[in-house]
Amino acid sequence: MSKDSEKINGFITGLLIGGVVGSALAMLYTPFSGKKFRKKISSKADDIMDDVNDYIDAGKEKAEEVIKESKKKAESIIDDAKKKIATN
Repeated sequence: MSKDSEKINGFITGLLIGGVVGSALAMLYTPFSGKKFRKKISSKADDIMDDVNDYIDAGKEKAEEVIKESKKKAESIIDDAKKKIATN
């Protein structure tokens, strides 16, 4: 993985974490009754879990892509090494 994509992934991770923390703090400082507040927290928690699950799925897909690319590169290196050995 290149340094640029690592930076982008770090930025996205920070952005998501910041959004979650900001949302939680905003909800804690809003003036609602207990029942309404609990309902709002529950709804927000569901939204956050959906976002987290989407992020996890995207991470799994990216990891699978990286694994496939790594396998292809490893196979290419092994093939090159076998050819060099065979010619010597």
